[in-house]
Amino acid sequence: MSAYRDLTTVEEVEDLMAEDAGPVVFDFWSSTCGPCRAMAPHFAQVAADFEGSGVVFAKIQTDRHPELAAPFHIRAVPTLVFAHRGEVLDAVVGAMPAPALARKVRWLLDKAEGKGFWARLFG
Repeated sequence: MSAYRDLTTVEEVEDLMAEDAGPVVFDFWSSTCGPCRAMAPHFAQVAADFEGSGVVFAKIQTDRHPELAAPFHIRAVPTLVFAHRGEVLDAVVGAMPAPALARKVRWLLDKAEGKGFWARLFG
């Protein structure tokens, strides 16, 4: 079983973008994109490393499901979108190596847990 989900329906995306949804990392990719294919094992590894953390990792193949990418205004792949409670908190265009992606996932978890700058200073 994979540590991430391949999304193919509007309903799956809607569930992950609901107001009560937890943190989500979306990987928008294309089968014809070299950097997407190069990043795929990094995405899978980070998803496996964070299994059980509460973060959902999801991949959307834009050449097969452009209707799922349209609401996110995806213009280039790979694009990683970081969301929580139905809001996009950040997006990164371009391939990310595993260590950078892991740092960004920890940032997303901190946001989801209400941690931030002041919490790091005085927590």
